[in-house]
Amino acid sequence: MRREFVRPQTMKTSRRSFLKSAAAIGASLAWAGPVGCSSVRWQERRDLFPQGVASGDPDAHSVLLWTRRPFDQGTRELLTVEVAEDERFRRVIAHAQAPVSSAADWTTRVLIGGLKPARTYWYRFTDAEGNGSRLGRTITAPLPDDPRTVNFAFVSCQDVNEGRLNAYRRMIYEDERAPAAEQLGFILHLGDFIYEVVEYPDEVQTRYDRTIYEVARIPDGKKVGNFHIPLTVDGYRAVYKGYLADPDLQDARARWPFVAIWDNHEFSWQGWQSIVKAGRSSSLARASRSRRIRPGSNSCLHVSLRRAGRSSASIHPRCKTSPSPSSIATGWGWNRTTWRRSTASRATARCVTASTWI
Repeated sequence: MRREFVRPQTMKTSRRSFLKSAAAIGASLAWAGPVGCSSVRWQERRDLFPQGVASGDPDAHSVLLWTRRPFDQGTRELLTVEVAEDERFRRVIAHAQAPVSSAADWTTRVLIGGLKPARTYWYRFTDAEGNGSRLGRTITAPLPDDPRTVNFAFVSCQDVNEGRLNAYRRMIYEDERAPAAEQLGFILHLGDFIYEVVEYPDEVQTRYDRTIYEVARIPDGKKVGNFHIPLTVDGYRAVYKGYLADPDLQDARARWPFVAIWDNHEFSWQGWQSIVKAGRSSSLARASRSRRIRPGSNSCLHVSLRRAGRSSASIHPRCKTSPSPSSIATGWGWNRTTWRRSTASRATARCVTASTWI
């Protein structure tokens, strides 16, 4: 997939226009204001926020915040999100209501505006009873004319079904001990945030030399060989929640903002458009257009992306809509030059912020 990057002008925007931007991507809005004290009686309950917190797609003046707080009863509840300049939340600069609903799998996204460029902020979510998420940390992008270098790490092809995400743990370990000027500003995820093809450890214990770990049980899916494949919204949601339960991934998402793009496994291994295919010998199964939209919608619900609402096509308009010969011959995701569980490359680059997001 191709993402188009441009150098934006320094952002001068009103709350009204920013509210329109938040509504366009299906997010709530919070706007930074004068420093104040927290008015929330927050008590950390990570067990009630089982997928942690996350931030994503930062620019110089805003960032998208995310969490998931499931409830046993009802269909809609309200959380409170707070953003502070300090880890103890003695200097709160933004707070707002953040709705969660069963229709959105109890997830919420909040677009925080009015922030300062190249700054570190802390955030947290709290329900009506004072049960709170873990603390999250995020960083805004510098201005386009900022001469300083931006450090980032890029990762891809993470598979908790056949391995562990210990690369994130190593990245955190090194970043905590690095000088401030050398610490990471964001994580660039190049795709395959999930592998939608899932093996069950009670059916197969190893694959090649890899131990099979439990991810999720996929409701209403399809089995091809040893793989179970989601075909419904609930199936994809089950896989995402299984991945987001990983402690290393949770800690990384709580420490850095992620900038994520899609590859094929967020949709279908060898599929294209509304066709799902997995494995060389599996048959093609044509589905409706809604199946093509659903994985993208779930990706935005569980990964912090600035993408328009449910009506937007989940295939980038510049992306080819037929499989390449190499993907048919080898199967996407099987390039062994990228070791998907324990290698994360670190690079240094001048920062460019994106004004067009998929």
